[in-house]
Amino acid sequence: MNGSLVGDLGLGPEVWLFLSLLGCLTLFFKFTRVWSIRNLDLVLLFVLAPGMMLISGKQTSHPWTAYLWLFAGSFLWIIRCMMDLGLARRPLLEPNLNMSGLVCLSAGILGLLVVETVSLPVEDGAARNPAEPASREDRPPASSDIPAVKKMITIAPLPPSLKRELPQVIVSRVLASLAHVGLVLSLVGIGWRLFGQRSTGLAMAACYLLLPYTRMAVVDSGQLIPAALITAAVLFHERPMVAGAFIGLAAGWIPACLGLVALWTGYYAPRRSAWRFVLVAAAVVSVCALLGWLVPTLAEWARDLGARSISEVGMLPHFEPRGTSSFWVGIDSSYRLPVLIVYLALVILTSLWPDRKSLGELIALSAALLVASQFWYLEKGGTLVMLYIPMILAMMFRPTSSSRRPSVQVKARQAAVTM
Repeated sequence: MNGSLVGDLGLGPEVWLFLSLLGCLTLFFKFTRVWSIRNLDLVLLFVLAPGMMLISGKQTSHPWTAYLWLFAGSFLWIIRCMMDLGLARRPLLEPNLNMSGLVCLSAGILGLLVVETVSLPVEDGAARNPAEPASREDRPPASSDIPAVKKMITIAPLPPSLKRELPQVIVSRVLASLAHVGLVLSLVGIGWRLFGQRSTGLAMAACYLLLPYTRMAVVDSGQLIPAALITAAVLFHERPMVAGAFIGLAAGWIPACLGLVALWTGYYAPRRSAWRFVLVAAAVVSVCALLGWLVPTLAEWARDLGARSISEVGMLPHFEPRGTSSFWVGIDSSYRLPVLIVYLALVILTSLWPDRKSLGELIALSAALLVASQFWYLEKGGTLVMLYIPMILAMMFRPTSSSRRPSVQVKARQAAVTM
């Protein structure tokens, strides 16, 4: 067989989408509770897939219907995230596969995903990713005359085919692979440490690996790195300085995460630890901005590795997207200003309300802000699905405190009362 294995077996994009949907339904659909929130969430996970596939198949045209589909699906997810604040009872719904099966499935798919991330040709990775920045096509790659990078690539245990690529491509693929591994480990840790259920963490990781969006953006380090950083911040939310470093790095990598700085500040404010989070997050964002401004070579390297600049998101005046596959192409910038104002109002509202946020509310509001950023994002807005998918999964699988197993101290007190 010649070519890629998926193509030789006849698994086109539509068949792969169906298999992903079938796998998620088989593992997580609650057949005994058809009208549960979990089943609705599974359907909403795939509502964005048709729009993403339309953009992937029509790179040269301007797919208005695809972006309208993505915006409609994103709006549904914003409503779902805001509704999550009022869901008082969330029963613990176990996956339809036991822990041993989830570990085997997750480890196998993660291994295949990392191999594909490393070995996928550059043209194929850009063609399948709807969120591929159009500005890369017009800009030559940054200078690769860095002896330290070349020496590291020479001694690194990488496939020979990958070592023939530009250093920027190699580093980007390595970062994307590390981001995949970090996302899976963080999701497992969130389910184990924060939700009190190892099966929940494995279920989130397996769902992340099965989704079609993961394979579409398998090499997009511009989305995967901030998603991994935000997920790690949730895992270490009890340490404000560590969480501030993660959120600051995510905001410095892609400006769509800037709203999270205000939201997480509102989360830490009642706990009298907001100053530590703000100090670290603001310092990291400022350092990233200064390095990008003072060191042009470093800024070019960061863009080649997937980072998005302020100009690409439309925060600078008189900037238009270079590509043709963007919703805001040919539309006056004044029409986008009300959308940005509504987003800023949402950031302020979620930062102040609820006044004492729980971890579940923080996860839901973080997902809502990341989804809402797609409406005003200038370059490929609506297609950055991998940026918020991990937070969506954490919101979907999160149980309430009443559904957790009681701790040892609670069990001891209950036993003493019965005696």
